[in-house]
Amino acid sequence: MNKEEREYFFIQQEESLLKGGASLSEWCTFMSKSVYVAFVNGADLATIITVMACIETYFKTEELSMQKKNLAFLIDKYPFLGEKGKENLHMLRKYRNRWVHIDCIDDTPVLKNEDIFIDEVQRMACLSIEMLLTVLFSHPYI
Repeated sequence: MNKEEREYFFIQQEESLLKGGASLSEWCTFMSKSVYVAFVNGADLATIITVMACIETYFKTEELSMQKKNLAFLIDKYPFLGEKGKENLHMLRKYRNRWVHIDCIDDTPVLKNEDIFIDEVQRMACLSIEMLLTVLFSHPYI
């Protein structure tokens, strides 16, 4: 996807998921701006990592009693998300963890199959955008 296609994808997701108004903390607003810039400019790993940080921040600012809970717990307890959404978030959380907590010191897979990794990361970045907007717009006011 080029920059224009990425911007169009983001805007289409936003328009299809926003069904009223959304109220976000300033932390979420600040982080979501970085998500947009990263995604539109093709920084897919940065997109995924920042999306998951933004979602965690959203959960913690929506329910102050959840501030000390981990992301997996927050996903499971969030009441405005169906099972498929929770499954997608857990998949993204685990995928993010694979990149943040790298256990593999062998560069061979990336050297031999970089295109596969690029395609996979791009698909996950697109899913992360969809899930970010789904979460941020999951509890609209009208």
